[in-house]
Amino acid sequence: MKDISLIKKIEYDDDLSKPYPVTFNIDIGYDKAKARSIFNEIKEQSLLAQDILNLGNNSFTIHIPLTNIPKITKILLKYKFNFYGIYVVYDNYLEMKEVEDE
Repeated sequence: MKDISLIKKIEYDDDLSKPYPVTFNIDIGYDKAKARSIFNEIKEQSLLAQDILNLGNNSFTIHIPLTNIPKITKILLKYKFNFYGIYVVYDNYLEMKEVEDE
């Protein structure tokens, strides 16, 4: 049960420029130096809503507007960085909502 995550479905009528904590599923044995280069390029292109990168064993999460997902996938492909899924983990979404409501 510990490997189960709830995923937040984003409604298309929502404001797509609103930032969400978007998670990208990647290889377990990813190259951390390459990941830093990718994050730096994402930062340089001003695609982040917040200057935060959360790295996991096989994923990373960044706060971005949904409209930036295609731009970020293009960067990942440019670096030949394998990724297998893009989603908003519901727990991260709830944490984001709690901060907004304060």
